[in-house]
Amino acid sequence: MDTDPQLTVPPVQRTLDPRTVELWRQALHRPEAEYQYRAADAVARAHRGGFPGMEAAKPDLLKIVQDGSARLLAVTAAVQALLALDARDCAEALFQRSQSAGADLRQLVEPALARWDFQPIRAVWHRRLEDPTTRRRDLLLAISGAAAVRDADALGYLLAIVRDPNRPADIRLAAARAAGSIADSGLEPLVVELMGAAGSAALPRLCAVGLLARHTSASARDQLLGLARDPEPSVAAPALQRLLALDPQLLLPLVNDAGKHSDAQVRLRAAEAYIALPTAERIASLAALLDDPHPDVRGRVREALFDHAQTSELRPAVEASAVRVLEQSSWRGQEQAALLLAALDYKPAAPRLVELLESERAEVMVASAWALRVLAVPSTVPALYDKAERQTLARATGSVTVDIQAVDRQVAHLFEALALLHDRDSIPLMKRYVPKSIMFGEYSRGAAIWGLGLLLQGQPDEPLARQLMERANDIAGMPPELELVRQMCAIALGRMKASSQLESIKKLLGPEVDPDPVEVALRWAIREIAGEELPPPKPRVISQGGWFLTSTRPENP
Repeated sequence: MDTDPQLTVPPVQRTLDPRTVELWRQALHRPEAEYQYRAADAVARAHRGGFPGMEAAKPDLLKIVQDGSARLLAVTAAVQALLALDARDCAEALFQRSQSAGADLRQLVEPALARWDFQPIRAVWHRRLEDPTTRRRDLLLAISGAAAVRDADALGYLLAIVRDPNRPADIRLAAARAAGSIADSGLEPLVVELMGAAGSAALPRLCAVGLLARHTSASARDQLLGLARDPEPSVAAPALQRLLALDPQLLLPLVNDAGKHSDAQVRLRAAEAYIALPTAERIASLAALLDDPHPDVRGRVREALFDHAQTSELRPAVEASAVRVLEQSSWRGQEQAALLLAALDYKPAAPRLVELLESERAEVMVASAWALRVLAVPSTVPALYDKAERQTLARATGSVTVDIQAVDRQVAHLFEALALLHDRDSIPLMKRYVPKSIMFGEYSRGAAIWGLGLLLQGQPDEPLARQLMERANDIAGMPPELELVRQMCAIALGRMKASSQLESIKKLLGPEVDPDPVEVALRWAIREIAGEELPPPKPRVISQGGWFLTSTRPENP
């Protein structure tokens, strides 16, 4: 019902009175730090919000940054605004001020200087890396900056930090990862050194993995294979990831153990090896991960199996493996297999999906109904109707014992399926959902009305048409009718070609089409009923208010 018919509602366009920017620029020149701060903050927020013209304030912001007497509050806001504007041409001024105005400002500026690869900052980073008394925050900035620009001249300083047992653990690890991002060879001896002194501590092994992040030598591969077997997941997972990038074949001897690991990231790396090197046997092992406890793992596997099924050699293995998972009792596997088999249009799964409509897990209730709607197997119509009827009775009598929101979505999919399968016997049941009713839910009512339009296409049902028009007109009720229901009423009226309601539809629509789903649907209904093509809706343009210093002068005095 969301896509048939395909109706496009133009997005809202927000504008800003250009005189407001002039006021902000004036405020930036005032001596009060509060004015400067609030104006700079407004420029930054407006630019992030997509409003054009904020670059005009760059000279004013730069002046505050360069003013040695400006309050830190104002300077910080001006710096943030310039960074939001990606003011690379102001890099020198930002650099100079950040080095004299305190650590907080450096935290803002230096990542941007690294992103812009501003060369003069490198010497500052080198001095910090070499000096054992450098403050922690500045040291971390230097490490991350050197890593970001892959500064080879900083490598020696970073390795000295990695070797220093007196340094804090997180500093040594950050330095190791930075060194690993810079060097693509030559760090294998240091890995041997670290591993020899590791003992039971995880830190040396974590550093070893970080150092080998870009290495490709045979010795580096051997070291990574050892680290990939590490009992610590934070060591094993990145080692597996690096081996996967080098050659998925390297992971094959590790997959069995990694696939049973308690850590989701380790299991995911094992899955990625089989995903990269699929065979019919590996497809079966992958499918078992459709029931993985972690949603990232089972979702990734489902997507990969769908992709592999596009090849004729692997499709039978994917289908057979997914069916086995669907037949099992675990709700996670049932949900993922239902989604996969429906996406593959595997119609033999329909009988089992009908059984799963009775599941008490919300995920399976909804997924099985959606899958049956996608598969649209005619022989399932009696079961679809029976379930929809029983859920309707349970809702009407207040005897629903499962997730009420899941029931709403499940019945919506069932009604869509019955409509797509042209089951006219469902019309009386769907009509029960037309009157305003909280207990029958938003999506179920929308789908029922959408389904009625499809089943009665070109066949006006006058009592129903009047009822639908009444629902579409219910704007002032307490509460007003749901927008989705009103939209589907318009679509159903158009599909039925309910010419008796044409004038009422036009009256409700008004002189022009506003850019909202209901009015776009009303426009479509008029075209379906009368063949009249009204102008499409224009984007709603909103002058966004609530800004600091809004102009009150008329635009054209």
